[in-house]
Amino acid sequence: EDKTFKEFLPNFILGKSWAKELIALDDISFEIMVGETVGIIGKNGAGKSTLLKLMAGVTTPTKGEIIVKEKVAPLIEVGAGFHHELTGYENIFLNGAILGMNKKEIEIVVEDIIEFSELKDFIHVPVKKYSSGMYMRLGFAIAIHINAPILLIDEVLAVGDAAFQKKCLDYLRKIKQDNERTIIFVSH
Repeated sequence: EDKTFKEFLPNFILGKSWAKELIALDDISFEIMVGETVGIIGKNGAGKSTLLKLMAGVTTPTKGEIIVKEKVAPLIEVGAGFHHELTGYENIFLNGAILGMNKKEIEIVVEDIIEFSELKDFIHVPVKKYSSGMYMRLGFAIAIHINAPILLIDEVLAVGDAAFQKKCLDYLRKIKQDNERTIIFVSH
């Protein structure tokens, strides 16, 4: 609850707790079937991103359980899993490995990722020089090329230009129509 360092320091020295318990999700239960597209909508702080992080295995519940029966391709935070000193190309391999792909699987799709991201001229530039839109382009392109039946998307399409957002939404519509993947999409 302490708003400033000046408020925090005396409580810290006196051994008083400065943390406040926050329950992000409480007593929820649902099932998503293979091939379904589900939108989770709510205000800031409603627990949407927490729910996706639980589904992705990024965090674990303090109580209860979450069961995900298939491999997940999460696109939760722009640039999550990217190493800022590595180039976009190198981060494709790093992020792909983090998401469970081996080198050979990544090599098969690396050119498709670069093409979809439209970052060919910048792919050998360290991502620390990328804009948030460029991060989103690369992250989205990697996530959709992961061979995972579940795609988790958390408001990342809010960054970037309108043309690329349309391209991403068109891609999502196509896989939704084809029932190729289960899509869980979080937004306001």
